[in-house]
Amino acid sequence: MLSIALVDTLFLRLLGIAIASFASGLGEITYLQYSTRYVPQVTTYCVGWFASGTGAAGLVGASAWWIVRPLGVRLGLSLLAFLSFGTAISFFCVLPEPKKMPVSVPSEDESTEALMSLPDQESDHTRLVALSFSDKMKLLKPMLLPYILPLVLVYFAEYTINQGVAPTLLFTVPDPKQHRVLATLIHTLRDYYPLYQLVYQAFVFFSRSYTSVLPLPPIPQSWLWTPAVLQLGLLVLLSTESLFDWFKESIARSMVIVLIAVEGLAGGSSYVSVMSHIGGSDRSSVGPSGDSALSVQEYEFKIGSVGVGDSLGIVLASLVSIPLQVSLCQAQVARGRDLCTRT
Repeated sequence: MLSIALVDTLFLRLLGIAIASFASGLGEITYLQYSTRYVPQVTTYCVGWFASGTGAAGLVGASAWWIVRPLGVRLGLSLLAFLSFGTAISFFCVLPEPKKMPVSVPSEDESTEALMSLPDQESDHTRLVALSFSDKMKLLKPMLLPYILPLVLVYFAEYTINQGVAPTLLFTVPDPKQHRVLATLIHTLRDYYPLYQLVYQAFVFFSRSYTSVLPLPPIPQSWLWTPAVLQLGLLVLLSTESLFDWFKESIARSMVIVLIAVEGLAGGSSYVSVMSHIGGSDRSSVGPSGDSALSVQEYEFKIGSVGVGDSLGIVLASLVSIPLQVSLCQAQVARGRDLCTRT
């Protein structure tokens, strides 16, 4: 973040963005795989709260940028860069070491206590067991259809909306007499996109937290394609609004914000449900061998592989979003709407 904020060279800024993305993805997979070293109930607890934390990070980040953006990119990003130290503090000072595992499997109600008071004993989890390539392929194939492909589609549609469509969903600055609330938030055309992202991140946080805060069970495996279908529908709906401006003018702004909120709910619930199934719920149904070192390695690989699904969806979305945004803006200009050229 500091390289982006303090350096004027385009190459170094892009390099900083790449390093930040690499560190974020590596940290996510590392923690998720790390969580499989605990017993199933504790893993479920960890995965649920990790998902909630990632949602909170997006919400806090979007809110923080909304607050500091009047300071400018240089000073604003420099201040926010210090938040990154929270990851190191939580990992090295809060999270128990993997070798300190409970001897017996705690009940679901005892997950928190088991996590906070792990006895200092070695267990089978710490023994190194290597999975062969064929073993990994056998584990990967059953996950493609129920888990990985839905995540790929969810994140492809979600980030295509965020990066390619949302920047073109612009309207005139709202009149305080007609839109009292929106008029307090939107003062220029540049305020629309940060507001969309704030709403999106807020509802991602809500949906990623429902298995840990409420707590409620994850979406059943047979229904995991539902968020993917919903996200694709939202992508089509918002793209057509960008192209044809067919929402009624009096409710268009509010309608777009509501749809972006639904987008956040669908994406967050899909993520936390898949991770809960792989990291905890499905693992809890395994027999006595579920505590073996081999089982730990299997679930470590499985949860890491599923994590690649959202990354692949985001990469595909980034390839589509740039030409899509340009095309949507050009189509708007051709129809006499030039708001996208003023931001």
